Amino acid sequence: MMAGAMVPWLRGQLRRGVFGERWSVALATLLLLAAWYGMSLLYAPLNHGPNRIFLRTPLDQAIPVVPVFAIPYVSLTPYIAATMALLLLLRVRLFRSAAAAMIIAWLVSYAFYFFLQSYVARPELTGTDPLTALIRTVYAGDQPYNDFPSLHTSLSTIVAVHWWRVDRRVGLAAGAWTLLIVASTVLIHQHYLADLAGGLILAAVACLVGLRLFAPRGG
Repeated sequence: MMAGAMVPWLRGQLRRGVFGERWSVALATLLLLAAWYGMSLLYAPLNHGPNRIFLRTPLDQAIPVVPVFAIPYVSLTPYIAATMALLLLLRVRLFRSAAAAMIIAWLVSYAFYFFLQSYVARPELTGTDPLTALIRTVYAGDQPYNDFPSLHTSLSTIVAVHWWRVDRRVGLAAGAWTLLIVASTVLIHQHYLADLAGGLILAAVACLVGLRLFAPRGG
């Protein structure tokens, strides 16, 4: 794109963001942003035992620890933050849809964590390489609870779905990275396969609701 055409193009993109809305609608969107952020803070207070369910299967036990997958695992927070910032600025209808979908995912997940808490038995790590050290850091910062359904799975899938609605090419890249995040949850033994299945189902339902409410005809 030529430099002379960049400014009009960017202005057109920004008109589809929060700065292109009436002040009253923009204020409501910012309140949704505050609610979205507030919901994310409820994870830590629920992250404790005792657990009521334990979903490990023989297949889960057979899955090896693959340290390189610690990288996509820890990328979730910046992945979500960058996505929500860009959608807020450039595709505000999809921002509202994604925020609503994530709030639904959090609410359903928190209900499970409160009433039907789950637990993952972590393996003993023997490696001394930096990636294994990164897994140890993940373990140290996150208790082995709040597992079913997997929020890493549901939230990253919601991100990928909404990037697909923005642009198919970007959506393919986001989908590929989301696939790595989802795989990482079992390959560093933070979740079991049942947690992934629950997260995917939850993301599908949450996206359906969010898109129908806020972006039924695209971004």
